[in-house]
Amino acid sequence: MSKPNRTTFIALVVLDDAIRRLQVAGPLKPPEHGVRLALAYLYSICLSKNRGPFDSMWLALLGRDHQPPDFRVTWAGTQFARICEDIGVKQDVDLNTAMARIRTGAQSAVTSRVASNQNSVTNTSSRQVEHPQDASLSR
Repeated sequence: MSKPNRTTFIALVVLDDAIRRLQVAGPLKPPEHGVRLALAYLYSICLSKNRGPFDSMWLALLGRDHQPPDFRVTWAGTQFARICEDIGVKQDVDLNTAMARIRTGAQSAVTSRVASNQNSVTNTSSRQVEHPQDASLSR
């Protein structure tokens, strides 16, 4: 088993994120283009060409499988492990740590973007309050 290339790693992160969303918010609502693309890409590089784990994961993520809702996340995680094995990627602590680092970085990037947007809105609002005559000139 080998370390995944960047594209494969990103596809695995997308699937891992989808499983986490399933756990927190329940079944995903189609269309889930990112998840579909990740599954299609990973299937294209899979060694066995067995669609079973890919189809099972898709159905579990959408809540269309035959698993009880409280077991669905576990089932999706099992399919994730089967996909990793099928594409020749070792699902170990290093992979999980790298995916967690990406998630943490993405969350902090979103948080800082939201904070930045809020600051720019606040600054814009402040300027309009400080200079009401400028606002009337722009009309």
